[in-house]
Amino acid sequence: MEASAPQKTLDQARNGDSASAGALPNLIVIGAQKCGTSVLHYYLSLHPEVSMSKPKELNFFIEERNWPRGVDWYKRHFDPNAKVRGEASPNYTAYPQHEGVPERMASVVPDAKLIYFVRDPLERIAAHWVHNYAKRREKGTLAETLVHPNTSYITRSKYAMQLERFLQYYPREQILVMQQSELRHNRMETLRKVFEFIGVDPDFTHPRFEQERHQTSRKTRATRLAIKLEKIGRSRRGRWFPTNFWLVLDDRLPLRRTIKRPDVAAALPQETLEELRADAERLRELTGRDFANWKLWAAAGGS
Repeated sequence: MEASAPQKTLDQARNGDSASAGALPNLIVIGAQKCGTSVLHYYLSLHPEVSMSKPKELNFFIEERNWPRGVDWYKRHFDPNAKVRGEASPNYTAYPQHEGVPERMASVVPDAKLIYFVRDPLERIAAHWVHNYAKRREKGTLAETLVHPNTSYITRSKYAMQLERFLQYYPREQILVMQQSELRHNRMETLRKVFEFIGVDPDFTHPRFEQERHQTSRKTRATRLAIKLEKIGRSRRGRWFPTNFWLVLDDRLPLRRTIKRPDVAAALPQETLEELRADAERLRELTGRDFANWKLWAAAGGS
């Protein structure tokens, strides 16, 4: 029986038989959000055998994002001459906010290597909240925000739940699970493991591997005055003033306030902490790692 048109497109893409430019990726960083995916993407891009997508987050396998653009659109983001071609989209592990991701991914790139970076769930939630609060996206109390059904703070921190969905379509040996803290505190050894996993020279080093980027602790929240001035600066009237004028204002006026890191453990109900602990226990079983450095164990009661 002849394959349907969509199936033909997928078969051609897998076999490199599409007339469009580019190629499919063979490496996808699937998350998690606020777990070091941006810096990992940056470090990977420095390796001569690796070509990472621009932009970093293509969100192709999310139906409500870029899936309707089609496989040819996706392929155009990757260098066909690179040994390893990759992208990093933390939204791929945001179930149930985004459904069907592993299924779509396996239908297009079943042989791709997947990398999943995690961190202490409480630390991830805190960094996630700081990120949103800095952008003035969160206006309720911390406790109300974290457990609100329209937010993904808790579900994105249920790493085992997210991972198990991918394991339905990808064998365990195709998925590397690492901790953000390993990349931060034991960078060279961690990058060596990543390079070995994706099949490139594990001994490669670069001076920029010493750089640490995207630190949540440095984030600030704009005051209402800052927001008003930013709107004026973008307006037709604002363009009458030189750029340096706005930079001086930002430097001289109290326009931004440092964000205090929230006490997530105190804000979450005990029931939610126990849910996170149960998921973390499953992650231990799936990975064979103990994640002993996580504060979650003490907060949820136990070790």
